[in-house]
Amino acid sequence: MSAKSIEQFFTGKSLVVPDYQRDYAWKEGNVDDLFDDVEEALQAGGGHYLGTFILSQTKKASSLLVVDGQQRLTTLTMLLDALIDLVADTTIKQHYYNTFISHPVTGAKFSVLGDNDTFFHELLAENNPEPESDGQYRLRAAYSRIRLRVHALVAQGGQDLIKQWLLCVSQMEVLEFIEPDEGKAIRMFQSVNDRGVPLAKMDIVKSLLVYYSNRYLDGAMDNYISSKFGNAFKSFSKAKRLANEDGYKVRLVGRDSFREDDVLRYHYFAFDASPFGVTAGADYTATAETVLAIFLKPALQSLRNDRSRLQGFINAYVDDLVAFFSGLEALLQSTRTDLSTYLLFVVQDLSAILYPLVIRLYLMGLLSRSGARSDSRCVQDVIEAVDLRVFKLRGTNPQVDIYRITQQLPKLSIDDVVSQLQQFCQKFMPDAMLSSRLVTEDVYRNLGLPRMLLAEEEEVRTTEKAPQLNIHQLPLLNRTGLTVEHIFPQEPGFNVRAYGFKNITEYEQENHRIGNLVLLEAPLNSRCNNRTVADKMSAPDLYLSSGLDAVKKLSADHAGSAQGFQKHDADARSDLLAKLVVKRWPIVG
Repeated sequence: MSAKSIEQFFTGKSLVVPDYQRDYAWKEGNVDDLFDDVEEALQAGGGHYLGTFILSQTKKASSLLVVDGQQRLTTLTMLLDALIDLVADTTIKQHYYNTFISHPVTGAKFSVLGDNDTFFHELLAENNPEPESDGQYRLRAAYSRIRLRVHALVAQGGQDLIKQWLLCVSQMEVLEFIEPDEGKAIRMFQSVNDRGVPLAKMDIVKSLLVYYSNRYLDGAMDNYISSKFGNAFKSFSKAKRLANEDGYKVRLVGRDSFREDDVLRYHYFAFDASPFGVTAGADYTATAETVLAIFLKPALQSLRNDRSRLQGFINAYVDDLVAFFSGLEALLQSTRTDLSTYLLFVVQDLSAILYPLVIRLYLMGLLSRSGARSDSRCVQDVIEAVDLRVFKLRGTNPQVDIYRITQQLPKLSIDDVVSQLQQFCQKFMPDAMLSSRLVTEDVYRNLGLPRMLLAEEEEVRTTEKAPQLNIHQLPLLNRTGLTVEHIFPQEPGFNVRAYGFKNITEYEQENHRIGNLVLLEAPLNSRCNNRTVADKMSAPDLYLSSGLDAVKKLSADHAGSAQGFQKHDADARSDLLAKLVVKRWPIVG
């Protein structure tokens, strides 16, 4: 390992980020941190330490693979490019360009992930390429931030300051380690990073598997593992992008806190390791750390002296883990074309406890199949009922029961799966309990409420023989904003007795029950604020202007009465909706 200036580090090299590395992950805040480092180095007069770069080079004349440091190198290249662009002196400009961006003989000095390389160089050329992945969106955002800040430097100090920055960056110091064996380089990456900011468990899993391949299998699976994990990272990046697209947002996957380690944990609950004499999924409270500590590390240790079984285990585990990432991506992709999948993931917001089961059923080809003996519905419809009845309306997370079914899947027939899910529903949310909760309890903030109110919309359209909302219309409504509207307002500006309530206490108790709630477009909901119930029912720009038939029917049913809607109407509507939910999501269908 040797210390070098940035200019010495770039000289004579072609640096390439291998395919297995994850996408570009830095955000504008990380860019600002890099600018702070440069400013600190300027104040100190140079010599600022920028970090360690671990490289791999199997042949002397080949490009160097960036095993650790790709985020810093990518951002550093963008910063240098932006600075060089603004240099007026052509001699200085050409020197820095040849050193850091593209050599006239050997070409590009730094290339990023395969799918991103063209985008990256188009970005540097200021051709405004259109991003197609999360990593590309982050690249564009980071480069935009860099260019804005560099232009601010010009305004602050002109050419002199730009030249000072270029000289300072080129003199900043890094530690460089070049390892001919890529597997050893990856293990070093883990070792170095374990002493600093903790790695994501997915990175440690990859490094651990490469280590066992390198030490006990003579490196036979190093490239295979690296390539497969690269595919997993790409699938996850695509899944995050799909889950955050307006109109198709999946709350769980779209959160910033949802990372690759969550999918790693889901896979643990669903992986069948029994052919190798190993048990997975036994800890129902497992974290990503648990996957390593009580499953993967002990499994690899127990198999390390049997080359054939070790290779078989690594092959099976890696293939299945990558398939799990691909399965999640495929399910979210199908929300663009399949209405039932859209309703389950986007509208109903499937519980995290059910993700391992649903992904495994999808990979087994069972999710869209029906249980011929016990239920006429497809398995996905049964899952929808399980999620709505138990995880949404019961408000409990009986994960042990679900994970047990998930682990038994290789041994279960499709009828067995359906039967066990039916028993699960009967145990935790029988019909009587479901109906009682819907009629008497506050459901306003329940995550299942939008799905139940959409069922009312489906029922009204069926009765009226009107076309159902399709896979193209629902995302458009969601982009506008589908919200829950209180028919009786939350803060009444009227005498509640006129609407059949004994007092304000009884009014407040009724307010969040399902009979007083209706699905409504967000702009209309805002317009209804502080309007009387009678106004909502009869005004042409309120309920009557909704694109939802259930809202229009509600208006038509009550527009002629003096107050428009009474307590007894809300009670009756609660009863009707409770019966509809029991009918729409039965235990046995």
